[in-house]
Parts: sequence; C-alpha cells; structure tokens
Amino acid sequence: MNLYEYEAKTLLNIFNIPILNSYFTKKKYYIKNRIYKIQVYSGYRKKNNGILYIENFNDFLLFFKKWNNSYFLKNKINGFLIEKFISFNKELYISFFISNDFLIFFLSDKGGINIELRQKKDFLKIKINVLIISFSIFDYLANCLIKNTIIKKIIKIIFNLYLIVFYKQIVLVEINPIIIIKNNIYILDCKIILNKITKINFSNNISDFLKINYVQLKGKICCIVNGAGLALETMDKFCYFNKKCFSFIDLSGSITNQQLNFLFNFIITKKKILILFINLFGGIVSCIKILNSLLNLMYLDFNFKIIIRMDGSFSNYSKKSINYFKNLLIIEDSLKCIYKCITLSYV
Repeated sequence: MNLYEYEAKTLLNIFNIPILNSYFTKKKYYIKNRIYKIQVYSGYRKKNNGILYIENFNDFLLFFKKWNNSYFLKNKINGFLIEKFISFNKELYISFFISNDFLIFFLSDKGGINIELRQKKDFLKIKINVLIISFSIFDYLANCLIKNTIIKKIIKIIFNLYLIVFYKQIVLVEINPIIIIKNNIYILDCKIILNKITKINFSNNISDFLKINYVQLKGKICCIVNGAGLALETMDKFCYFNKKCFSFIDLSGSITNQQLNFLFNFIITKKKILILFINLFGGIVSCIKILNSLLNLMYLDFNFKIIIRMDGSFSNYSKKSINYFKNLLIIEDSLKCIYKCITLSYV
C-alpha cells in the first residue's frame, strides 16, 4: 500500500526525521512564491509539471484548474502539498527496500532516477540482515566532501529510517532528495510503500528477528536475562519492590554476535530507559558474546546506567575486561542488583 507524500512525511516526523514545514489542502488555497505538489500515487510528477513553483496568482489558477479533481497517470489526485521554496548546498539519495527477502540499503550523492545505472563510484549499495552502521557509509559520505558534523546527523537519519522499516513493516522507503543547507538537513521528497501483510505485534516481531523473548512493559529499567527460571526470579524481585520494568529480554542460546549488537543499538534508541540490568548465567549464552557487545556499546552515546550480574563460564574474565568503565557497575548479589537498579532509577 502506497502512502501519499504528506502521509509519508507525517510518519517521518514521528520518528524525529527533519522535514520542511508544509501545508496539505484539497481546496483552492493560494500562497505566493511557494512550491505546489500534487498528491498522487505515482512518480514523475516534476517532469509532468505536477510539482511547480508558483510565483503569482495566474500561475496558481492554471495549476489548480489543470490538477483539481483530476488524474495523473490514471491515478486520482488527492490534494496539494504546499512548501516553501528553498535553495540548498548538496543533495543525497537514500533508500531501504526489500529484495528477495533481504533488506537493501542504497545511498548516493546523485539524485534523480535510475541511479543504479550510473557508475558504481556514484552510489553505495549494501545488502543487510541487521543494520550496523559501518565505516563504508561514513567513508562514502566523507568522500562526498560532507563535514563530520553533518555525517553524524545523516547516519542518525539512516538509523531512524531503518527503525521505520522495522516497526512499520515497510517494503520501500525512498528519500529523494535529502538536502543539506549549511549545518541543517531536511527531507525534501519521500516515498513509502507499506507491506500489505497484516502487522504483527512488535514484541513478537523483534523476538523472531533477534532470537530472543521480548516483552514490552512500561517502566524505566530494561532487563536482559537468559533462561526462564532466572527471568521469573528477576521479575518476582522487581514485583516485590513494586517496580515496573521497561522491557524484559530473555536471550536465546542461538543468538549471534551480530544480533546482540543490534539489540544494544535498539536499546539505545529508547529514551525512557534509565537503567540497563544484565543478569546472566554463562552457558546458555556465552559471557564472551555479551562482553564483545558491551565493549562495542561503550563507544556509542547513551544516557542510562548499566548494572551487571554475571556468573558461569568465562564470567570472571568478562567482568575484569569491563570493570574500568565509569557508567557500568558489577554487583555479585542478585538482591543488591535489584535494589541498586531501583535506587538509581529515582536519581
């Protein structure tokens, strides 16, 4: 199912992706020196004068009479999107789309259509199962002579676009173009196609995808455990202190390093989390896997505290390797861990 451009931009705005201020209308509404866009399920609007800069009232009348209650390439026009005319320094093309059960990420500094037909140096294409922001993306943007401060903002947008695909069961999201104006970034035009399959519960979705048991709750403490017995014990102790958790994550023994990295990246996006409590017994899930994921996490920006209780094989080695990080506490006693989580959640 396609979304109109104004619907797609509303969705982007929900995920904190910067868009230009715009006004959608189905009525005869004139504003001087604005861009008028017909809202229709079709591309090639600009080439067919479906997107036009309106300088005066006569231009507006001609545009309105041509497209009001009309059709464009056999598709009914739903209304008009009005935006401010803006000049920009640089443009980029970004898209995520599903192909043969793989998610494809596409990035180019050349806008327009048929981008894949250009020379390979003009675009970056990555086939992914789980998004990990790699140096190839950073290097490509750096080669496009984009400043580091802008690159960080673009990478944040890329990750938020990926979250939209993941949350909303989207088969295509296309940004053409994303524009750079001095130190600001905006989405100028976008296209989103939703999957026609009925959406499933998000907890089930992420559980299947990451080989975990994920339960979404409404607290401020995110708990990561392994094993049903340990999970029930941890939850009972929080309930005893009448404290709710934000989410409960029971790791599967088959979870991979890549899936763990994505799990921690996903947790970072949740601003409500104040405490990440990791309560593990090495065996079902290797402590070395958790260690590697935590070391990767320490290079990222996050605001929550991490409290760890780890036992079993390789637990002592893992605890020694991460003991020097300031925002991380290692506590041996389970009840003390729970009490510390609750205490810090009120700070």
